[in-house]
Amino acid sequence: MSFSLGDELGTVKIIVHKDSAIGNSKKYDEYLKDFDETKLELSGEPTRFVLKKTLDYRANQVLMRAQMTQKGKDLSFDLSSTMEQVRLHLVEIENPQSLPVEQHIEFKRDSDGYASKKIVAGLVGHGVLMDLYTGAQNANGGPKADEAAKKS
Repeated sequence: MSFSLGDELGTVKIIVHKDSAIGNSKKYDEYLKDFDETKLELSGEPTRFVLKKTLDYRANQVLMRAQMTQKGKDLSFDLSSTMEQVRLHLVEIENPQSLPVEQHIEFKRDSDGYASKKIVAGLVGHGVLMDLYTGAQNANGGPKADEAAKKS
């Protein structure tokens, strides 16, 4: 038996369920498990969100700080930091070439080097944050992957 840390530098490309290029989204939950785009019946070129499969040490430290809160002597963990987790995983947005430039979603980074909080807030506003969160969890094969799929 051997032990492997996996592909730490790997990424996954995710299409959100509200993308107009998706003709039939009945199998969207299945798509999020293995990212097989043939399950989506695409009718055009979708926007793809590129996420790191795993977070590096620095990103994990940022995430842990976002999850921890201290009240007096009690230290608690806020596991609802979904927005921060997506922000740390998101590394690029691939817009379709056929989409006019003025309609492109421009990927920007905050001063800490991670995806812009403004972009992530926009994803929340458009109701697609959980797609990316679930995809990141499934790409990593983490224990939260099944939980996230149930919530979406």
